[in-house]
Amino acid sequence: MFDVAGLIDKVLKQIRTSAGYEKAKNNKVLRPLKQKYDLYRVNKMKANVHVSGLQTLLYVKEAFAKIDHDFWLDYGTLLGAIRDNDFIAHDNDLDIGTFDISEEKKNRLAEYLLSKGFTRFKQYIIDDVIIEEAYDYKGVHIDFFYYHQGENNKIWCYFCEIGPKIEFENFKDFQLAKGYTTNITTTTFEGLMEYMFKGHSFKVPVNFDTYLKDNYGETYLIVNENFHTSELEDSNITFVGNDVAVVREYI
Repeated sequence: MFDVAGLIDKVLKQIRTSAGYEKAKNNKVLRPLKQKYDLYRVNKMKANVHVSGLQTLLYVKEAFAKIDHDFWLDYGTLLGAIRDNDFIAHDNDLDIGTFDISEEKKNRLAEYLLSKGFTRFKQYIIDDVIIEEAYDYKGVHIDFFYYHQGENNKIWCYFCEIGPKIEFENFKDFQLAKGYTTNITTTTFEGLMEYMFKGHSFKVPVNFDTYLKDNYGETYLIVNENFHTSELEDSNITFVGNDVAVVREYI
């Protein structure tokens, strides 16, 4: 079957590095078309999570077993497991957390996942160290957040978002993006325990209630499709900068 979405992505990749990118991005004809395409992709990603999300997690579990290292369900994936006993209906990706590992072990993880049909999606890098990365499996995006131990039962990780002005440069195997907003999120962490999710055992934080309240507030058990961290009175997010991380985008 002809991959229309793949072709569009390749065209967009070339446009993003062109001198006319800013004009094209705000063009009255092209902008609505791009918005419709983005909506189509997001809805497709949501559907993919429910079709192939579990198998994605099981392969990730196998990969971490190969390097003898723990991971846990994180962010929206953890929220869905605890609150809904399922993937969140409106979520379009998966999230896992793990304590930071060497670049060699990250490469071993990648080698195993790629052998199972995963593809690289993004790598977020600070000072030549991968601080967050994402893979794709059968249309399911899964983010790996690499955590560090803090003080007083706190752990923290970087996470990146689209910044106010992104610049792109093409390389042979990826597109390098500069201008992402880098943040740090700090969460209470008291260890891990096994938790049954969709018929399989995965690790989750022992203190998952506190952990989820740190990330989503006291009302995390109430479904809110439009939730944003800016709604939290006591945010656990610290802004780092817009020029700290570079991102390799494998599209």
